[in-house]
Amino acid sequence: MPRSTPVDAYPTETSNLQADTEDILQSHVPPDGSSSKGCVLNKKAHLEFLVRNLVQGFPPRYISQDASQPWLMFWTLQSLSALQVAVDPDNKQRYLFFSLRSSAVPNPAC
Repeated sequence: MPRSTPVDAYPTETSNLQADTEDILQSHVPPDGSSSKGCVLNKKAHLEFLVRNLVQGFPPRYISQDASQPWLMFWTLQSLSALQVAVDPDNKQRYLFFSLRSSAVPNPAC
């Protein structure tokens, strides 16, 4: 059985949301701890989501996350890796430049 995230005596909105999320996930784990064979990863749907973000850019709801764009790109590429999907060298270079450009600090003196 998975361990819950440790908590302290100072609950916050984030820690409460974390606990609620863990409760939801825990409800899908069989009580005897055995593997649930009924759960199957829908790899195609995940790939479509990831590729759409890479090709079309992130959806408008992520615009407020502008400073997090390099992290969003990292997690998208990490997800592809976890799904054992290779990224061709040209696109690897493109995503590297995107991340570097997104994380560069502008020089106001220029």
